[in-house]
Amino acid sequence: MLRKQLPSLLPFLLLLIACKQKAGRAPEEVAHDSSLIVITDSSNAGVTDSIAAVTDTLHIDAAKLIGKWIQPVAGLDKEMQGFQLRNNGTARSINMYTLIYEKWALNNDTLLLWSHSEGVKDTAAIVDTTIIRELSDTSLVLFPIKAAEGYTDRYRRSK
Repeated sequence: MLRKQLPSLLPFLLLLIACKQKAGRAPEEVAHDSSLIVITDSSNAGVTDSIAAVTDTLHIDAAKLIGKWIQPVAGLDKEMQGFQLRNNGTARSINMYTLIYEKWALNNDTLLLWSHSEGVKDTAAIVDTTIIRELSDTSLVLFPIKAAEGYTDRYRRSK
């Protein structure tokens, strides 16, 4: 009968022997075990606010934004739409009859456009927030912050 139980007891006996050997280590051996060395975590030492630390690489001259900016209407390439930014901070829609731009502001490289919709039930004011990716005398490339990465709106200056 012991012969039949021996194979099932063998793993238990081996485990018991292994545990007994670990528990019976000499004190010097435990003292030199490098896994017991305490290392202070300094991974977050000196971390600053990442948003505050970022500097804008694109300097925007607000005077270059003044004027009319247009782009083709999707699906109607001969029709143009856009906005006009005025010196006094007001804005006007171009060929967008339900979206009425009211004012604009520039904060570093971020263009803010206040608008409301006309002819619909909800006439709450909306602020479009866009990052200026490119600005020249003739073109303006904007990245709406709610858009998918890589999407841009491209405008050209109109007279």
